[in-house]
Order: sequence, then C-alpha cells, then structure tokens
Amino acid sequence: MEKKINNELFVTTNDGRQLTFKVLFTYHSEDFEKDYVFFYEENDEDNIIVYSYDDSNTLHEIEDEEEFKELDEVLEAYDEEHSKKEQQ
Repeated sequence: MEKKINNELFVTTNDGRQLTFKVLFTYHSEDFEKDYVFFYEENDEDNIIVYSYDDSNTLHEIEDEEEFKELDEVLEAYDEEHSKKEQQ
C-alpha cells in the first residue's frame, strides 16, 4: 500500500517495513487506462522508479514491454522539459 502526502510516498513492504520516497510526478495513460507514479529514494534522484497504482492505492510493477516503453518516453519528455526550464 502507498500513501502520498506533500510529494512523499509512504510504502509498507510485505514484511512490514515502512519506506519513504519522493514523488517526481504522476501520469495517467489513456492507452493503458492506468495511473502511474514516478518516484525516487530521497538520496538517489538519478534512480527513478515507476509503478502503476489502483483506486485502493496499491502499487503494481510494470511488466508489459509496451507499457514500459510508453512510460520511458514520458520520463524522457519530463526530463527534457525540466532541463529547458533549468537553462532559462
């Protein structure tokens, strides 16, 4: 399960550990009719993690290659947009 508060994502693992991540952004795919969250560990901004999530806020790993390809393109577009803003 996950909860998002002020751009932080709180995850409880299967063994009961509580983990905290920083949310980069969320995204809805019309093609796959799913919602996604892009996030990272606080001290590791270069390692972006993406999962889909459902109405009960349960995270799901991405297993479909086409789905992963779309999400990779979304992340690249996000990176390009933010690189342009930083250069201005």
